[in-house]
Parts: sequence; structure tokens; C-alpha cells
Amino acid sequence: MKKILYLAIGLVLFSGCAAQKKVVPVGKEASEVVLKNGQSCEIEFITNASTGFWWQWVNEDDVDIVESVGSRYESNAPKGVVGASSTRFWKFKALRKGTQTLRFVYARESIKEPARVREVVITVK
Repeated sequence: MKKILYLAIGLVLFSGCAAQKKVVPVGKEASEVVLKNGQSCEIEFITNASTGFWWQWVNEDDVDIVESVGSRYESNAPKGVVGASSTRFWKFKALRKGTQTLRFVYARESIKEPARVREVVITVK
């Protein structure tokens, strides 16, 4: 009986954690994500900082329904390989209801025109 109880509690906890984490891969088209207030998501971009280009969130001052609560990089290369791509993750937390667009550019600091532009439409319910 205790095993069934522990299994049920584990499943509830696991499903709650899974529902809280969303990873949104950003492709060539605009991406969309729907969150509940207080819920978090991660937006991922493939990048290669060794080229001098990196992803930048450019309209942060215009967005108030989510906040950035961190970012991180994960290498996609085998250990010791230099110049390979990596994945950048931005984590956002929903603050209030609404719909807004996050705008990201892949650019070098010295170049005015970005190589790529991506938009993610965030809806908080």
C-alpha cells in the first residue's frame, strides 16, 4: 500500500515539474509560447560565439509580462573541440496576463545589420 502511495506522489510531483518547464526552440519562423502566470519557460538558440556573433534580446525595455531570470550556454561539441556551436538558453518567468513579442538578433557588436532576427510571441493567461 505504501508503494502505491509513494508512486502516486512521485507521479504527481513529476507531472507538476514537467508542466512547469517548457523549452522553446526558435527556428526560422516566429515561435509562440503560452504560459500561466508564474510559470517559466526556456527559449533556445543555436549559436557560435567563436565567429563573433551572438544572440541578443533587443526589446527588453518594451516587455513587461515576463522577466528574464537567467541564461546559460551548453556546448554541442565533443570535449576539446574549438569553434563548434553551442546552445544558448534564456529562461523567462511569466509576471502578468497579456501578449507581447520578444525580439532577438544574431549579430556582431561592430555590425549594424544583424545576420538573423527571431521573434517569440509570449502569451500569459
